[in-house]
Amino acid sequence: MNINSFLRQHKEILEEVNHIDKIINKSDYIEHLNEFVTHINKLAGKLNVHLASEDKFLYPSLINGNDNNLKTLANLYMTEMGNISNTFTNYKDNHNTKNKINTNISGFVHETNMILKEIKKRISKEESELYKLI
Repeated sequence: MNINSFLRQHKEILEEVNHIDKIINKSDYIEHLNEFVTHINKLAGKLNVHLASEDKFLYPSLINGNDNNLKTLANLYMTEMGNISNTFTNYKDNHNTKNKINTNISGFVHETNMILKEIKKRISKEESELYKLI
């Protein structure tokens, strides 16, 4: 199986994560909310494409393959990603416009840092565990 497309998608996702991370760590991040919203929506699009690709091509191939370790990991990763995906969708729905952010500014930075950490952790885990086995 060729995983180059998935690795490219990871790179694009991490680029958006890094843009968001830079914005959220500025002392005047509130002045950059329009830029933040643009990047959070781009990240959502890239994640949706990546997850759809995994669900349609990667995981079914691994689950239907002959390697029991990959079958087990694929099932585990699908379950974990569903949880992360739901968390991100809720986060995005609460923070994808400037007005929504302003209604909960106190939780905004914390939630952003938490979801970015989860996305980075997941990508690292896929690349260091699952993709290496493939």
